[in-house]
Amino acid sequence: MSTLSEITLRFELGDTILVGKKAEPATITKIEYHPRSGDVTLGTTKGPRSALTFRLPCSGSAEGADKYR
Repeated sequence: MSTLSEITLRFELGDTILVGKKAEPATITKIEYHPRSGDVTLGTTKGPRSALTFRLPCSGSAEGADKYR
């Protein structure tokens, strides 16, 4: 593992993310920033999520271990 000095996240309404233990697809419907706590919340079709509690869908055609080769 390496240490990062910066990270940038870009969310747009309509993006698809994977949520929950079964990694079910959900569409982002709302993005909220809470200035007092500094939290970013994503409203999705599967309910609200913290901005860092989701997975990204695989964008390539590789399946399973093949995506790392």
